[in-house]
Amino acid sequence: MKRIRNTILTILLLSSYLLFSYYYFNGWWYSSIGTVLILLFSYLIWGKQFRRVTGTKISHTTFHKTVLLAFIMIVASILLIQHIGNRHMTAIQFTNCRNYFHDIFYILNEEIILGAIPLYLLIRKWKINSLLATGGLALFFAAAHFAFYRWIFLQRGTLELTTLTTLFLVAFVRNCLIVLNGHIGYSWALHFGWMMVMFGNRLYFVETNTSINEPERFNMFLGSPEMVSISLILAVVSFIYLTRRDKRIKKMNI
Repeated sequence: MKRIRNTILTILLLSSYLLFSYYYFNGWWYSSIGTVLILLFSYLIWGKQFRRVTGTKISHTTFHKTVLLAFIMIVASILLIQHIGNRHMTAIQFTNCRNYFHDIFYILNEEIILGAIPLYLLIRKWKINSLLATGGLALFFAAAHFAFYRWIFLQRGTLELTTLTTLFLVAFVRNCLIVLNGHIGYSWALHFGWMMVMFGNRLYFVETNTSINEPERFNMFLGSPEMVSISLILAVVSFIYLTRRDKRIKKMNI
């Protein structure tokens, strides 16, 4: 009975993410409903451990650092996207708080469902090597983006190899941050700071005033030499920290 119960709850958990995280019905508040449902079903599955499993066990100090990091990331993203966009004659039209409110929670949902929970299951429950788990999940993340934009999403397009490379690298960094810190605070801040600027606003070509669609945004900005270089540096640093952590843990267990 317990297995059947948890199976049903897991289906409801994933359904909450899929149905209440994105702008399917143009409801800017839907993503926050999704967050509540995800945390509720997580609690019903894992009980008192749900905050640890979902990566939402964050201290007040860490929360303040997360908010500060998100602000720094927003400023850096604006400057970087403006810099890259100048080559393509593009500009940013800032929108409204509703879009940004949606971004806060849909990214939180992604960090929980695509980051914290699978990493917890892979590393802690199924005892898979942390480096293999973070790399494998990052590869899945990049491949899923390619598949969804190629065949499923309404705004379809082919993501270029450089774009997929950046997606893999930033996902690897995200996964390492979650594993190293035991929460999604810092990974959420980096993710939110970038996505709020790139997807929470209207990006358009200056000469024609036409909006840049989602695949074009991915290829133009994430596929840029700047983003590939930055994400590569961050991934190398994350790799070093993760391998050092694994070595310390291995020595402690000997």
